[in-house]
Amino acid sequence: MVKLNELPPYMQLFANKVYANKILSGVFDDSRIAAVRSCWSANKIVKDMLKDITKNAHVLQIGLTFGNEILQVYNKVAQKGKLDIFDVSETQIGMARMRYKDTDITIMNYNAALPWDEKYDVVICYNLLRELPPETRCKVMDNALSSLTNGGKAIFVDYAEPEWWHPLKWPLFLYNRLYRPFAESLWKNPLENFCSLKDEYRWHHSYYCGRLYQKTVAVRKILSSEDVVKLTKLFHGK
Repeated sequence: MVKLNELPPYMQLFANKVYANKILSGVFDDSRIAAVRSCWSANKIVKDMLKDITKNAHVLQIGLTFGNEILQVYNKVAQKGKLDIFDVSETQIGMARMRYKDTDITIMNYNAALPWDEKYDVVICYNLLRELPPETRCKVMDNALSSLTNGGKAIFVDYAEPEWWHPLKWPLFLYNRLYRPFAESLWKNPLENFCSLKDEYRWHHSYYCGRLYQKTVAVRKILSSEDVVKLTKLFHGK
């Protein structure tokens, strides 16, 4: 796999203002801060996400994250499985390699908008899609799905559209308009609508904190819907 060190344009314009700043990254990279920023939903989301991961899974996470989410995933698979991570920020990669130096987590500088050869039992996108332009988002999601083993899962954790009564709905809407221009589209469509391979997978949605966040799991279909109908008719015909 070729290492790609050049930052994508959207990173240079928006997200990299935080990710390239070691002081800001150090502040945000705290489980207490992560809990507050998620309205205390992060622990519940990660706990539910871990249920989708078996202990012997080979896991790929696309994008480094703040808080203890990565460490929790690693602890789940450390004895029998493996955790790989892609990221495009040299600053974040350097900090993460120091933070996880006592683990065997493999951290690679790689742009997930480009396909890769390795197959994974689980691919995680945790609070990543909100930062990606729609075209890039589609490529990343399609690549994640295409890299799954038979029966593998892709786990996408990100924003959803909050309920009408949620006190943070309109402040978050304005914040996204100003600082996260690609996040608003996540309010308007289910996540599967952003990838071209959606019909080959079954999609399971969970929501948190008044639909402020979602966990969407894609599982490759073993049988098509047509096959299920045929088998059902055959079973009832006996």
